[in-house]
Amino acid sequence: MQKTQAILASLQQEQQPALTVKTLLFLMKVQQQNKQYDEVEASYKQAELVIEKYQLHKLHVEALLLLAKNGNRLSEHKAALQLIEEKLLPLAKAYSPERLGKVYFDAASSAVAIPLFEKSEQYFNLAVSAYKAEKNFKDLARVLVAWGGHLASLGNIKAALPHLISAIKYQLELDDNKGLATSYRSLGRLYHEMGSYQQAIAFFKKALAVDYKASIHLASVHFNMAYAYFELQQYDESIRHIDESLHWTAKSPSGKSNLIIVLLGKASILTEQRNFSESLNTLHKAEALANELKSKRVDENLQYTFAEYYLAVGDIPSAIKSIELALAIESGHSAMNIDKYQTAADIYEQAGDYKNTSFYLRKLRDLESEKAKAKDEQRVLQQQNEINLLNAQKNTALVQQQLLEKQNQVQRQEAEQQALRFYGGIILLCLLGLFSFFYLRQSQKKRIALEQSKSVMALMEQKNQFVANVAHDLKNPLTVIQIHLEALKDGMVKNLDKAHEILNQRIAVLSNIINDLRQVSLVEVGSLVLNPKPFAFKPWLQQEISTFRPLLESKKFSLRTSIEIADSVSVSADQGRLSQVLANIIKNSMRYSHQPGKLMICAQRGPQNIELNIEDSAPAVAESELANLFDHSYRSEATATMSTRGSGLGLYICKEIIEAHQGSISASLSRLGGVCITITLPLAGTDNE
Repeated sequence: MQKTQAILASLQQEQQPALTVKTLLFLMKVQQQNKQYDEVEASYKQAELVIEKYQLHKLHVEALLLLAKNGNRLSEHKAALQLIEEKLLPLAKAYSPERLGKVYFDAASSAVAIPLFEKSEQYFNLAVSAYKAEKNFKDLARVLVAWGGHLASLGNIKAALPHLISAIKYQLELDDNKGLATSYRSLGRLYHEMGSYQQAIAFFKKALAVDYKASIHLASVHFNMAYAYFELQQYDESIRHIDESLHWTAKSPSGKSNLIIVLLGKASILTEQRNFSESLNTLHKAEALANELKSKRVDENLQYTFAEYYLAVGDIPSAIKSIELALAIESGHSAMNIDKYQTAADIYEQAGDYKNTSFYLRKLRDLESEKAKAKDEQRVLQQQNEINLLNAQKNTALVQQQLLEKQNQVQRQEAEQQALRFYGGIILLCLLGLFSFFYLRQSQKKRIALEQSKSVMALMEQKNQFVANVAHDLKNPLTVIQIHLEALKDGMVKNLDKAHEILNQRIAVLSNIINDLRQVSLVEVGSLVLNPKPFAFKPWLQQEISTFRPLLESKKFSLRTSIEIADSVSVSADQGRLSQVLANIIKNSMRYSHQPGKLMICAQRGPQNIELNIEDSAPAVAESELANLFDHSYRSEATATMSTRGSGLGLYICKEIIEAHQGSISASLSRLGGVCITITLPLAGTDNE
């Protein structure tokens, strides 16, 4: 640093402005590496004076890039984006167009951190276009990896996967080992989000096999592998990889914060193993480092992990103290807030404090609703380009049609004028009368044709939307089947039984979708057959619930029931169809609720009917979506990007079956943080008197 300052002083004396600025830029980079962020800004101001005096515009672009990066390092993302948009972009467009890809990429990164989804998508697109125009495929691949990772973090797996695959193709052609290792790691994380943990591990192993051995990379990959094995309940492998991560983290220049995060991950795994003494020792090691670091983010993670530990060992007072310390630290990460609220609700439930339990369940539900709303906005934005394209095509066709009509109209007018000039006088009046009659008649025909056309277009649009939804649902399991078949072909799968199990599961999903389509076709043509008979409702419901208990337990769902109905109260209904409805709703809850989940089934008798409520735990859906859940052409965005999905037709079929029994079905927000489905069925004749 002293040597750099000496060189700088010498250059200033010799009046070499360009070399002076380049030296200051080098100094800014060194200061950033040493986390001397205030000094970076001071060096920029010093460089700016020379830049403005000698009009060194290209060097100004480089200086502003470093200054924007400095703002992001200080978590001042809004200020960094403002600097890029107001100063850096205009300057780069005018004097350094070859740097536009880098400028757009940095703008996208700032927008992601704020977060501003629409702007981030805009700048990612611009960065991709700029790097393609420059044929800079190495940096193009870096943008695609970052874009895919961002979309995956939002739960949009479908959109993320093509970006990562494209990046890997470029990196293989370029022999970019560092980029390839990063892409394989990102692809592994994506499969982890999908719940395909074996596939995730396969890509993590590929990342380790690449000839790129940076300690921070190895630490990250082993950390990811530890959690993949953790999800598979292979705890010994999980501990082995978390220890590898600790080894490489200690060797990396990433600092104490990453070391603490890995230690907390190990403590969580040990707690799950019920190895409480070793877990507590690990927590104390992390605590000692955290006391030296004094970071709010680290303290938040530390107290949350302590709360989990105390909850597991049954020390509820200590658990309450730790979770309250974690909650007192405001987090900008929704995933951490979700974990904190869920753990707080569990702790207060164990303490018998149901007021606080309800409070944190409501906060959890509100946060899930906000996430659902954000995903809805994301879906609208992603579809806007497709809609704009369709509108452009439609507008082009409309303009062509209008031009043709105009030409025909001009030709008719010319013919009429010639006829009028030829016949003259009285004949003109006759022709005008006939023309008026003809014009009115044609207008009426056109109006009728236009109205019919609009009706047909509306029906076609509804049909196309329905077909698009079904095609999307069929594509997901087919994609998974294709991926696993390719993996089998390439010899990447070691556990053939597990692969066959996954293939059978996806084939079962396809079978369920086809069966749902058959049910919908019966409903649409009015061929849904019911065989109603009177039967006692309570024994039937208890029997149905008992058949689902083993499955619920295997999926880590707790079940509570409350049936306030006499054994003799009966309904007149088709038992098979009602069983179909109950199965659809319970399977929906297991499919879309976070694990471990909660399910509550309550039934009570009213004056004229029986009311049945099925409630599940988070996630919820936006309140604006509740009324549309039973529409066969509608899909909730709270669940649209989940790795586990159905056909989306189940609730529509349930609605038709219940209404065919003269009953009703509706949806509302659940007290458990998810969705509550309410069904009413009329009592049988003798019970209704």
